Amino acid sequence: MKVSNEKANEKVQEVIIEISKDDYAADVEMKLKKQRRVAQVPGFRVGNAPMGMIKRLYEKSMIAEAVNELASKNLYNYLDENKIEYMFEPMIIEEKSTVDFENAADFTFAFEFAVKPAFDLDMTAIPVVTDFHIKASEVEVNNFVDGLRRKYGEYTSPEEVGEEDNISVTYGEDKNGFILVSDLSEEGRKAIVGKKVNEVVNLTLKNAFNDEMHLRRFLHITEENFDKEADYNYDLTITHIGRLTLAEVNEDFLKKVFPDESIKTVEEFNNYAVAQVEEQWKRESDRKFSNDAITALIDNVSIELPDDFIRRYILRSNSEMTQEKLDAEYENYAKSFKWQLIENKLTQDSEIKVTMDEIKDYIRNFFIQNYFNQFNPVEIKDQLDKLVEQAVQKREDVKNIYDQLYDQKLVALLRDKMTTELKEGSLDDFIAFATGKPAETSIEEKKTSKAKAPKAKKTVAEGETPAPKKTSAKKTTKKDKDE
Repeated sequence: MKVSNEKANEKVQEVIIEISKDDYAADVEMKLKKQRRVAQVPGFRVGNAPMGMIKRLYEKSMIAEAVNELASKNLYNYLDENKIEYMFEPMIIEEKSTVDFENAADFTFAFEFAVKPAFDLDMTAIPVVTDFHIKASEVEVNNFVDGLRRKYGEYTSPEEVGEEDNISVTYGEDKNGFILVSDLSEEGRKAIVGKKVNEVVNLTLKNAFNDEMHLRRFLHITEENFDKEADYNYDLTITHIGRLTLAEVNEDFLKKVFPDESIKTVEEFNNYAVAQVEEQWKRESDRKFSNDAITALIDNVSIELPDDFIRRYILRSNSEMTQEKLDAEYENYAKSFKWQLIENKLTQDSEIKVTMDEIKDYIRNFFIQNYFNQFNPVEIKDQLDKLVEQAVQKREDVKNIYDQLYDQKLVALLRDKMTTELKEGSLDDFIAFATGKPAETSIEEKKTSKAKAPKAKKTVAEGETPAPKKTSAKKTTKKDKDE
């Protein structure tokens, strides 16, 4: 057997593998003998068929199998032994190969492969990338806090309907309904507020709700079945009045919300509320930063791709691809391949990896936050461990978690390596920044604001406008981060 290397050019090389009969004859002979022992040939007992007949039936296919295995094995051995880094899978060169299993005993395989291009990754030469931090608004924080206060609030049944109550009613022929008073229009609230259990209220429901959606929800009618011309006038009998009094933010409240005592003071709870709101938007800002960072790297890192090889590879590996379609889409392909090379270099140099322990911690925290947030994690450790072990058996879920954690680490790496400009603002500011469309109040105007960070214990009074949030812009260099 002979293996030789030829350079088509600096970007593409060729490996020529010459295989003679001596290279595979012994292996084929051994396989034929094994086949004879088990072959079921009409007219002969198992194991007694003549070898000549076995060869006629199986030899050519066995030669093909053995030769292809030798060609593949020697190709990849050559690449590994010579420490050649390559892109994509090597492709056979038909015009330089001699492979005729019907008539020949010797074979020549010619493969071409693209050498992985060398390039410098100088992060200091990449333009500044804006990193936007979405600040929680006072309204958002208050809504988050009120959600917890509502969850741990006291549910009572008052004698009369109030502005924030909910009521259960019967109407029509044995129909039941549930109404939040806050979903009613002014006309509806005037008719309902102050009424007691068992009182009957005549309502034209079309005018009693804030909008059609709430009316359809009450009537349990789909949009297709809703009659826009009907008044839906009914006598409603109040059967139950419910009132939820929000819990006070105090020591007892904090013990219920955080049984592990991770949050003990109102100030800590305020900070927690702000962090939770901002975390909800972090994925969006991370995605925007990641896209901008990747674009900056692709546009500014010089990599000479083996374009001709890549075009041939795409056409050969994708039966639905046409030359015309490839010409129209190749620029996007090239950008994707450039990013793969850059990403590999970044992650290899920084040894980014996601461990199974990290995946299990993610799953454990998911269960705690969504199902066991009222329990001390130490006390339910065994139960959590069982749930985690069950969860990691689902490969697709594990893969999704792996990808999410990997992306988080990659974004953190990009932030660490690249020169960034930090901007802060509200969600509206971020949307304006991401879309290029101006918000009602521009980021530049908000830079002059002196508003302090919102406090969870404060609420926005009805009709009061929340103070504008402060924004800032700061260039962060690698040197700054190290310091």
